[in-house]
Amino acid sequence: MTLLFEVPDLGDGAEEGRLVERRAAPGETVTDGETLAAVETDKSIVEVTAPEAMTVEAWLADEGDECAVGDPLVRYETSEVDQSDAADGAMRETRAGADETPGEADETTAEEGTTADDADDASATADSPERRVRPVGGDVAGNVPEPGSVDGIPERTDVLVIGGGPGGYVAAIRAGQLGLDVTLVEADAIGGTCLNHGCIPSKALIHGADIAHEAATAEALGISADPSVDVGQLTDWKDGVVEQLTGGVEQLCRAAGVTVVEGMAAFVNTRRARVQTDTGETAIDFENAIVATGSRPIEIPDFGFDSDHVLDSRDALALDERPDSLVVIGAGYIGMELSTVYQKLGTDVTVVELFDDVLDGYEDDISRIVRERAESLGIDFRFGETATDWAATADGVLVHTDGDHESITAEKVFVVAGREPVTDTANLDAAGIELDADGFVETDAQGRTTCEQIFAIGDVAGEPMLAHNASREGEVAAAAIAGEPAVLDHEAMPAVVFTDPEVATVGLTEQDAREAGYDPVVGQMPLSGNGRALTLGDTSGFVRIVADRRTELVVGAQIVAPEASELIAELALAIEMDARLADLAETVHTHPTLSEAVMEAAANARGEAIHTAN
Repeated sequence: MTLLFEVPDLGDGAEEGRLVERRAAPGETVTDGETLAAVETDKSIVEVTAPEAMTVEAWLADEGDECAVGDPLVRYETSEVDQSDAADGAMRETRAGADETPGEADETTAEEGTTADDADDASATADSPERRVRPVGGDVAGNVPEPGSVDGIPERTDVLVIGGGPGGYVAAIRAGQLGLDVTLVEADAIGGTCLNHGCIPSKALIHGADIAHEAATAEALGISADPSVDVGQLTDWKDGVVEQLTGGVEQLCRAAGVTVVEGMAAFVNTRRARVQTDTGETAIDFENAIVATGSRPIEIPDFGFDSDHVLDSRDALALDERPDSLVVIGAGYIGMELSTVYQKLGTDVTVVELFDDVLDGYEDDISRIVRERAESLGIDFRFGETATDWAATADGVLVHTDGDHESITAEKVFVVAGREPVTDTANLDAAGIELDADGFVETDAQGRTTCEQIFAIGDVAGEPMLAHNASREGEVAAAAIAGEPAVLDHEAMPAVVFTDPEVATVGLTEQDAREAGYDPVVGQMPLSGNGRALTLGDTSGFVRIVADRRTELVVGAQIVAPEASELIAELALAIEMDARLADLAETVHTHPTLSEAVMEAAANARGEAIHTAN
């Protein structure tokens, strides 16, 4: 028999609301008491449960529609109907193919024993004599705190941002600038891993190590020095830089009207989240949410980070004393950056790497230059080996590998085997957010997840796992929520490795361009012919530009050079604005500068280079 189920009593005196979620698709069967839909009133989000076992035939309201008590909500079929249910107005019998005009709805009453106060304590009150009264996301006993029950945390917000890293705080600020009410929940410290334990502190240590190294190795310039490095003081200075930046971010959030909460947030459903702070637990209702929970270091078997001897990147950036010797497991960008730092500070560094060169994924000529410089500094490499386990010794650790050398002694072990997304803290399942095959949150070009009103940005949403990528994704997500047109284009997303020399890339390599259907033409300028590089005493490297031969459209670039992180911006802009080789080659660059190599590489691709043989 075909029946109609109408919008039931919404509790708290609410007569109308907005259908925010349909939990069952047409053809799907739900059991008695199972959640059927969610309706948002001006008081709360109400969970509407099925009055009996039913098979959904058709929905009579769409998500986002306004609806009132007694409005037809869903048409369904059942084989056993209690006619008393129809009498109370919760259901209306119809004939197949007949007009589906509902009759008048009788008032429904709360479950026996439920007082008005009890109803106020329950955020879901879609009740009838046959229906349980349950708070959204809670159990039958009602174990969910009321929104706003902790001081300083609002009951509801337009945008809830979970995670305050370079993606989360940028999304929060931009959403605030666009006139939205924003609440940002961060479990550790504003700025996330990048600002507090990654990008910024590592670059501060790199700068300090470079100064010491340059001072100690400038004999060719007639300069001799034997610098002494106080690692504890260097670390304190690094911490001061971080503190200044985090304070600035907090001020920017306040200026944009963002409510910043120190705590943990986890979804209850698609419209509500729990928030746990040091002062208690509460809940917050939201229109939209942005997941920006970031990533964490991957632990490899037998090298857990629960020992003083085994370090992750956060530990390696917080040492008060320089270790005399260090085994680094992994020659990716983090491993190479920090290996170089500690080698320059006087540590004996051995790098164990499964692959046959550093910076796997980069072109061979790029990896070779970085490796050769590292070897000249004294870093020892064990390529094609895997660290299998370790044991503590009187002086540090003994690391075993599956290579010919079998073991390495050192004071500490630094493990950088990559990073994995943090997807287990925000209860994503409760919001119906799905992960892809690699464990990242699935998103579209605006960052929208499989739950339409929830977005995901930054490392948790997948490659490229870069801070500036997360920031841009945050801006796009905020704009999308505000109803503005915005789409992220990764084609002009630069990537930088702060090794010695620096590596920076954007767009396509020559091989990528060919596979993408271009007929690539490549122009290259070696730094050995650049006057500024010669005056810096650093001529290892090059600038390479990839373009389409017919149109001269710039599609990619690779740079290995001092300040490559700065030089790449010009080429990212070129790709973003669909520039041609002539645009770069005919733009006058200041002399003598490293950026002249960009101009020369573009001219070289056109067969017009002055300082490079064509």
